[in-house]
Amino acid sequence: MGVPLPRNLDKGGTWGAFTGLFFLAAIYASAGIFASSITDNQVIAFILAVLICFILFMGFDSFAYLPGLKKLDQFVIGLGINEHYKSMSRGVIDIRDITYFIAVSVIFNEATRLVLLSRKWKKKS
Repeated sequence: MGVPLPRNLDKGGTWGAFTGLFFLAAIYASAGIFASSITDNQVIAFILAVLICFILFMGFDSFAYLPGLKKLDQFVIGLGINEHYKSMSRGVIDIRDITYFIAVSVIFNEATRLVLLSRKWKKKS
């Protein structure tokens, strides 16, 4: 007949994970476009985009556990993507997490726009 579908699926966690993945993809795409706008070489742009995404996802968590940051560790962890994505993947869709994802995406898009505008200024002079 076929494999029966599970009836006890956590719909909140599933929709939260899908929403978090959507926002995660938006940030990664924005970071990739930004890296691509900085350089004309595709390989360097790819490596730079992977590095930016890795730092955003894992770098802040690793940086927060340095010995000198005892009182700032939660703040530094909150700057990274991982903390906000973990919250959404559990099914808790908080406006702070959504605001974070949109803000980081907008920051990368605006940085890309400024890089492209600066190229136009260089050509005029």
